[in-house]
Amino acid sequence: MTTGQDHGEPLPAGDPATAPPRPKEIAIAFPQEALDADAVRVIRRLTEAGHQAYLVGGCVRDLLFGLRPKDFDVVTSAHPPEVRRLFRNCRIIGRRFRLAHVYFRNKIVEVATFRANVTEPRDGDLLIRDDNRFGTADEDAVRRDFTINALFYDVDRQVIVDYVGGVEDAERRIIRCIGDPPIRFREDPIRMLRAVRHAARLGCTIERETLEAIATYRRHVLEAAPPRIGEELLRMYRGGAMAPAFDLLRETGLLEVVLPELAAHLEAAGEEEVRALRRLLRTIDAVTQQGQELPASLQLAALLSPVLMEAAGPSPRDAGARVSEALRPIAQRLSVSKRDCERIRQVLLALERFVPGKGRKRRSASVFMRRTYFPEALRLFELVAETTGDLVEEARRWRARYSELFPAGPPEDRRKPRRKRRGGRREHGEKGARTG
Repeated sequence: MTTGQDHGEPLPAGDPATAPPRPKEIAIAFPQEALDADAVRVIRRLTEAGHQAYLVGGCVRDLLFGLRPKDFDVVTSAHPPEVRRLFRNCRIIGRRFRLAHVYFRNKIVEVATFRANVTEPRDGDLLIRDDNRFGTADEDAVRRDFTINALFYDVDRQVIVDYVGGVEDAERRIIRCIGDPPIRFREDPIRMLRAVRHAARLGCTIERETLEAIATYRRHVLEAAPPRIGEELLRMYRGGAMAPAFDLLRETGLLEVVLPELAAHLEAAGEEEVRALRRLLRTIDAVTQQGQELPASLQLAALLSPVLMEAAGPSPRDAGARVSEALRPIAQRLSVSKRDCERIRQVLLALERFVPGKGRKRRSASVFMRRTYFPEALRLFELVAETTGDLVEEARRWRARYSELFPAGPPEDRRKPRRKRRGGRREHGEKGARTG
């Protein structure tokens, strides 16, 4: 990671209520082909209209780390109605965090207005529940979660605008809170899980004060909405870094808060069980890094398999009911849908049917392969076989038989399609307010 000449001084990671008169500006020319042309087009129209506008957050961070950003978000001094007047293909969304979506043929460019710090806490409660107070660029930077997520990129001048020392932390591969970590985590407890996710995906170290605050305030994570907790775990998977994230979750004590059942099981089972699960997660990470997408239900089935397979027990009688009962409190804590809970149960209970000499007779194999959950169950069996080195040939035989039965690919899933959620809480420090 190399950067060019810089100007000015960064804001130390101190009180977010104070802001310097000038940011540090680091000259760095990202290749034009690495930038999203539509996001650049949005920025240039905003600046031509007299507004400040930058690429922000996760895309700038990922470019610095040599990664390909998934999304390109824009931050601007223009308020949402002003953005809408400039773009016919624009819609204002959100209540708690109002922002503009500019629509293109195959994508949406998210445009957020600079935010300022929210009002003072009430009765010691720091949790942010409203975030529509507009501000300036420096105010917006210091209210974000981590220094590496608070970077603005000026596409015309080709400089990173850095108010918080994020470029230096990126070069040192450090995850550091902006401001006082206990306050930032109490404002939005999900930031603790996000610190783990970023550290695992980027190969970074969590800075000492930030790490200590996570250990101290980890139980506040449960104050966050359950869908956000579950989504952060799945994003660890999607980043191809679930294995290192698993280790960090254990190290910080977050695992015993978010998944106490798994933490207790691993503590009782011993280090060999921990190593076995870590190896499976590494296998899944490798698959993800190769560009293969795995269903959320399969990912959760793998992570929870030690707990749920123990609940199933050796006898098939009522095993499904026991797994469902063990899964119920986890599903409530992570907001796992009934649809995914059922699929997790089906996939895990199907695993023994792939093993020779177990399960039903081979003549029922064609019926088994027609089950809607079979593709996920087979994929998990393949991943387990690859991880352990056992039954690899058996996994290949099942795959060959399945391909022979369905040469055109798996039959259509007959489950009802998911209903899309509308709205939802915006996350501080990510995508407009968020940075990925």
